[in-house]
Amino acid sequence: MRKHTYVTALLVLALTASQPGCASKEEREPTRGAQAKPTVAPDGSIRLMPEWAQANGIQTAAVIEQDLTATVTAIGRVRARAGGAAQVFSPFAGRLIADPARVPRVGSFVKKGQVVAEVEQLLPASERTQFGAQAAQLQTEIVQAQQEVGWRRTELERAKQLYEGGAIPLRQLQTAEFNLEQAQAKLEGTRRAKAQYDAIISQQNPGPRRAPILAPISGTVVATDFTAGEQIEPSKSLLTIIDLASVWVEVAVHESQLQSVRRAERAEITTPASPGRTYAGTLINVGNIVDPENRTVKVTYAVTNSDGSFKIGLSAEARILTGPSAKALLVPASAVLHEENQEAVYVESEPGVFRRRVITTGERSGEQVVASSGLQAGERVVSVGAASLRSEARTGQMPSEVGGDKR
Repeated sequence: MRKHTYVTALLVLALTASQPGCASKEEREPTRGAQAKPTVAPDGSIRLMPEWAQANGIQTAAVIEQDLTATVTAIGRVRARAGGAAQVFSPFAGRLIADPARVPRVGSFVKKGQVVAEVEQLLPASERTQFGAQAAQLQTEIVQAQQEVGWRRTELERAKQLYEGGAIPLRQLQTAEFNLEQAQAKLEGTRRAKAQYDAIISQQNPGPRRAPILAPISGTVVATDFTAGEQIEPSKSLLTIIDLASVWVEVAVHESQLQSVRRAERAEITTPASPGRTYAGTLINVGNIVDPENRTVKVTYAVTNSDGSFKIGLSAEARILTGPSAKALLVPASAVLHEENQEAVYVESEPGVFRRRVITTGERSGEQVVASSGLQAGERVVSVGAASLRSEARTGQMPSEVGGDKR
C-alpha cells in the first residue's frame, strides 16, 4: 500500500511540472531587457522595441519644408553709437561747486545742456589778456563751424532727394544726417566756449570767475568721478554719459560674405540678455579694414533701444538677411550627429525601424538647421537620443547608409 502511494505521488509531481501554468517565474516571463534590446538587421536597419525607446528617451520629429530667407550670421557686441557717448569736463581748472543732493549719479538721466555742477577760479589779471586772444580764435572757429553746418545741410538735402529716387542706399542718407548732427554739435560747443570767455572778459573786477559745467548730450550717466569742493583740472573726466535710446551693434563678418552683406539693409539682432526677442537692425557701415587673424570685417547696425534692454558691451548675434525667401527643408539641430568628415541623422523608415543617413546641412535658423541634401519633407528623424542609437549601432556593427534621397 505504501509503495503504491509513493508511486502515485511521483506521477502527480511529474504531471504538475509538465503544465505551463506551473513553470517558474523566469520561464513564464523572459527578461524584458532581452525583448527590448535593439536589434540590427542584415540590411543595416536597427529595430527598437517601444519600451527601450521610451526608457532611453528616444523622440522623433518630421522634416519640414518652409520659406526661408538667405542669411549670414555674425557675432559681435553692443556699443554706443557715434556721438552717443560723451565725457564731461570742466572748462578750466578750479574748485568744483555742486549740491551733493542734486549731483547726477550712475543710472540717472540727464538732458543736453543740463547744469551738472559749477567750477570757480580766481582769475589773475595777467590772464585776462590771454582770454581776449582765445575769444578771438573761438570767433574764427565759429565762422568755420557755421560754414560746415551749411555745407552738411546742403549735403543732407541732396541725399534725401537721391534716396527718395532710389539712387543711394539708406545708410548713405543716415551718414549725411549724422555728419550734420556732428557739425551742429561742434558749432554749439564752440559758441558756448566763446560765451564763457566773453563773460570773463566783461567782468569789471578781478574776483573769482564761475562757469557752469553742462551735459553735452542727453543720456544715462554710466560713470562719475568728482566730489563737491575738490580742485579739478580741465583734463579730468567728471561724468560719462551714454545715449541708450539708440545703440549700435558691431559684428564681425568674414571677408567671403561681404559681397552679399553689402547689399543687405536689414538684420535681425538677438542677445542672450533677452532670449526669444528679436530686434530690427539697420545697416550703418561696412568697415574698410580686414582683421589679419580671422579675415573678418566690422559691420555696424543701428538698433532702437527704447526700453534700454540693450546694454553697452553685451554680446549680440546678427542674422543678416542677404536674399529673397526660398523653400528649404529644416530638421531639429539636435538630430544632426557631427562626425569626423560628415553629418548624419537617423531616419525612421517604418515604425520602430531606423537607418543612419548621411546628409548635408546649411545655415541654422533658431533651433532648426537646413538640410541641403539627403532628406525629404515628411520623413521622420530622431530628434532626441540620436547619440544613443549610434552607440547601439556601433555595438551591433550596423553598416551605414552612404546617402539618401536627394531633393
